[in-house]
Amino acid sequence: MPTLKITNSFLQKVKPSNSRQEIKDTITTGLIARISPSGAISFATRVRDNQGKTRTITIGKYPSLSLQDARIKAGEIYKQLKEGVDINGEKRALREQTSQAESSPSLRDIISEYKNGPGKRLKIWQPAGPKTELAQAERVLSRVFKDLLDTPVSKITAEALADAMSSYVPANASSAKTSANGQVSKARAYLSPVFDWVAGRGRFSKIGAARRPQIEVAAVQTTHDPANSDPSIEGVRSRVLNDQELRSILPLLRYPAPQIGNNSIQPENDYRPIALRFMLMTAARREEVCKMTWSQVDKDNSIWRKPSVKATKGGPRGQDLPLPSAIINLLKSLPGWETAKPTDFVFPNSTGKGPLGNWDRFQTALNKQTGVHNWHRHDLRRTAGTLMREIGQPLAVIETILDHATPLRSEGGSDTAGVYILTNTKILESSENPQATALARLAEALDQIEAQGK
Repeated sequence: MPTLKITNSFLQKVKPSNSRQEIKDTITTGLIARISPSGAISFATRVRDNQGKTRTITIGKYPSLSLQDARIKAGEIYKQLKEGVDINGEKRALREQTSQAESSPSLRDIISEYKNGPGKRLKIWQPAGPKTELAQAERVLSRVFKDLLDTPVSKITAEALADAMSSYVPANASSAKTSANGQVSKARAYLSPVFDWVAGRGRFSKIGAARRPQIEVAAVQTTHDPANSDPSIEGVRSRVLNDQELRSILPLLRYPAPQIGNNSIQPENDYRPIALRFMLMTAARREEVCKMTWSQVDKDNSIWRKPSVKATKGGPRGQDLPLPSAIINLLKSLPGWETAKPTDFVFPNSTGKGPLGNWDRFQTALNKQTGVHNWHRHDLRRTAGTLMREIGQPLAVIETILDHATPLRSEGGSDTAGVYILTNTKILESSENPQATALARLAEALDQIEAQGK
């Protein structure tokens, strides 16, 4: 085998022969330049491993791989072989693994992998309830892409995804919803990061962030989002209930429940009206109220200790919400205050054993009876926040109640401030928690609005 100092000038001028040539470099131990009869040039390294056996490892093709990089790789390979690393064995294993990955994992498999990997700290990828292991994202994806679940992801095209989304029809369509585009839009949003993770794109493009091995899959972002062209789906809602609408609704939000529509549930078993009032008085999310148990109510300190609140980043976090006397009195009016077990729901369904449900039918009847339409239960949270701001409560306090920001961060505090300042701990008996004060003023405003309607 000819031996010489391999240079770029040599590689650019070397002439091919009838058989493959191998040129051994005099600079880098083991580096070989191979010149094929067609003129193609590649690099390899041939050295002895830690057991004295000669190993030949292909490095790459020139000029895609520069001579300088080939020298660096040859040096790395030499060191690995001397340390006992079986480089060719690892290459074979990786090829086999990649081949299997491209042919075997189905969409169902990938969804499960993502749920237990990057998604495990996100609320939408955690079990949706105590009686199911299915996550919200998992449910939506399984419905919209039902016919693709057992298809290998490498074979799912953007066109196939678009066809699945455009042809989706809910199994149990709600009369309150005019299309399935909202559900389809959610499925598209949930699937996009999953496929990016599989292919190593976007925020998963950095080394170590993507699935191993990666698989080339369709880019979900190239498909149409049906919500963008559906006038019935709004982006950021701005609906709040005005004082006249609140005067119509508030008298019906009490316990025991008044007769609303053709409701056949006994008044003492229907907690939906009082739950709506509680949502309005605390600016809480519907799911937080529906899942609220008596164990979360700290009666001694008048605090609602939420174990988990919605978080857009990271895993779920808790929230301690101080409650003024008006809200405590509402809770005391419920039979569970004295008799319930810690695990019982504060606002149970009609059986007394499960969380509240059947909201659409109830709200349709409520809307008809009050003449107030086009509002969602989440609009009560927006109404509460807007009303607190209108009656002069500090924005930082409102943000804290809504749990959009930590109390100290809202006021410009540092990340470490929370270590030394406990916002829900009282030292002075005479001091008032600003959140409790804001909610107390909100309760007074709601009472005034309701009184004006009598």
